[in-house]
Amino acid sequence: MTEARLRLYRTEGVVLRRSDVGEADRLLTLYTPDRGKIRLLAKGVRRPGSRLAGHVELLAHSTFLVARGRNLDIITQAQTRQAFAALRQDLERIGWGCYMAELLERMAPEQEENYPAYLLLLEALDLLDRGGNGEMIARSFEMHLLGYMGYRPQLFRCVSCEAEMEERPPVFSPSQGGVLCPRCREQDPHAHALSLEGWKALCYLQSTGLAEAGRLRLSGERRREVAEVIYVYIRSILERDLNAAGFLEAVRRGPGTGMISPSPRP
Repeated sequence: MTEARLRLYRTEGVVLRRSDVGEADRLLTLYTPDRGKIRLLAKGVRRPGSRLAGHVELLAHSTFLVARGRNLDIITQAQTRQAFAALRQDLERIGWGCYMAELLERMAPEQEENYPAYLLLLEALDLLDRGGNGEMIARSFEMHLLGYMGYRPQLFRCVSCEAEMEERPPVFSPSQGGVLCPRCREQDPHAHALSLEGWKALCYLQSTGLAEAGRLRLSGERRREVAEVIYVYIRSILERDLNAAGFLEAVRRGPGTGMISPSPRP
């Protein structure tokens, strides 16, 4: 095998993030099935007529031929596998796609394979592209991704005493990573109260697939409750807000509003 061939490898991935470098290059963050999260340089991609440009759009699922570099590996060829064109026609669905991509990018370690997380992202983007309920797909994505990254919240048993949860509203403790039963709830004075319906919705999202979750119908109050509990838990793990959450909030509020990210209650 020649030295040139040894320096090349092929992979596929979804573009999670892009940032401009120099006058014409872009640094891409991809999530791949075999290498996890990686960063590659797309040289000259911002020049008019670049052959790479259409294949390295944000959220695009593409195949890449990559040359090993001293500091960064460099994309030499790319071919789109799924462009998710329909998703890009709807601002809110783009927002949900970007939110899920950013969440994966923030949670995933560098160059650590996690094939289930890769398939989860592709399934979520495909469901969005086919017109699925973006909010419920994202809620299910959050719950499953937390599990794949080692942060699966304990919902069916008290995280403290291991008692099975009964038909009584529990509280959710981000610091302890799960629900507390009425006997243990005083262990975390900052735990979030859950309605019975909200708790059941969280359990459903954790135990069912993305497609089924996309058909879940909740009232506005329950949607806000579920979203807040999950987001507060994610924020406690990441110790920061997600940029796309603010974008989504602005889109859903309508033109002329500020970008306000969900934030934990005191």
